[in-house]
Amino acid sequence: ASTYARKRGLPRVYIACNAGARIGLVDELKPKFRIKFNDEENPSKGFEYLYLTDEDYNGLPEGVVNARKVPEGWALEDVIGSAHGIGVENLRGS
Repeated sequence: ASTYARKRGLPRVYIACNAGARIGLVDELKPKFRIKFNDEENPSKGFEYLYLTDEDYNGLPEGVVNARKVPEGWALEDVIGSAHGIGVENLRGS
């Protein structure tokens, strides 16, 4: 899947390095993500970054994300979250 995505310039998110882990993300944050494609008319040409609009970024509590200012809003560098227990956890018995 990783090779497929790279060859086609598709956005992807690396979730875990093994099958014994999973990652959680606050559901309220997911729909706010936007994608800055290299070519809006042809997303298969890849993307530059994921970002939040100014309105969405300013509506988040401080420290939830690390981002840098871009023309579209705020390019995500890190998603930290604000709720305890959201993140990587090891699974047992799988």
